Amino acid sequence: MKCWNCQSPLEEALVCERCGMPQPVTGLSPFEILHLAPRLRWREGEIERAYERLALRCHPDLFRAHRDERVLSAGRSAMRALNDALREVRDPLARLKYVLASTGQHEQATRTVPAGLQDSLQVIEKVLVRIDEAREKGDHAAWESEQDHLGALRVKIDAACERSDEDMRQLVDQWDAAVGAASDEWPAMPEDWGARALVWSGERDFLEAMRTRFDDARTWPEEREARTPAR
Repeated sequence: MKCWNCQSPLEEALVCERCGMPQPVTGLSPFEILHLAPRLRWREGEIERAYERLALRCHPDLFRAHRDERVLSAGRSAMRALNDALREVRDPLARLKYVLASTGQHEQATRTVPAGLQDSLQVIEKVLVRIDEAREKGDHAAWESEQDHLGALRVKIDAACERSDEDMRQLVDQWDAAVGAASDEWPAMPEDWGARALVWSGERDFLEAMRTRFDDARTWPEEREARTPAR
């Protein structure tokens, strides 16, 4: 890539080292935008520091004195791309899902019940349905009577989430090892990694949806409304 202003080769995607002009951004991964290797494991704060370092150089406010719309537009483009990149890879789960989406895996994933929950799924659904019915009828006693059942089932959901976390750690370790072997470039992964990642993604989507339903079922409607900030 070359700078649109001085035609010098770009060392980073967002700002030209030679002339200091911001660069319009298209077709780059969040890792390229943040000038980071496509690893999945990063120490706490590392990605945010990379973001802050670049934001200090490409924030649109730095270029307000320029009257050239190309400079102003490039500044807005660079900052928008930087914000999007941070959002996409800020946390470990988001990073793995980005990698799966980039390799076409996440789109192929279908929501799947983890093996350890398949025998309990029917019971879980019945309890959640009874809770929904109690709330619709305003029957607080019936809703409260199901909370112990819900708590016991939540233990199983949490255990499945812990297994999912361990599976994620294994996928991350294997990906990062491949990135290192590829000199910090995007690696070619074996088919079995993709297959396991596909299963993990489908199970993780199920668990996240189930956690949301459990959290909602724990709350009586009036309590939920009280917690919702007024607009």
